[in-house]
Amino acid sequence: IQKQAFADCKKLKKVELGKSITTIEANTFKGCSKLKQITISSKSVKTVEKGAFKGIANKATFIVPKAKVKAYSKVLKDKSIGYKKWKVKGK
Repeated sequence: IQKQAFADCKKLKKVELGKSITTIEANTFKGCSKLKQITISSKSVKTVEKGAFKGIANKATFIVPKAKVKAYSKVLKDKSIGYKKWKVKGK
């Protein structure tokens, strides 16, 4: 997903990212303060660039493939501000 693709979309509450996503670029969802649920269907997200989820809801939940919970938790932790308040769970 390209840089700043959804930046500052204040009304965005949830989003589903498809199976073909491999990279979430910098500031993609920056400032989406009501974004609480992010579903990532892809099993091959390798890169989440710095600030991709900066400014989303404090208690956001990431729903990811069950086999990828640990890997995605690490990727999000490495590149995200606010990670400690987010939940990453498998589906």
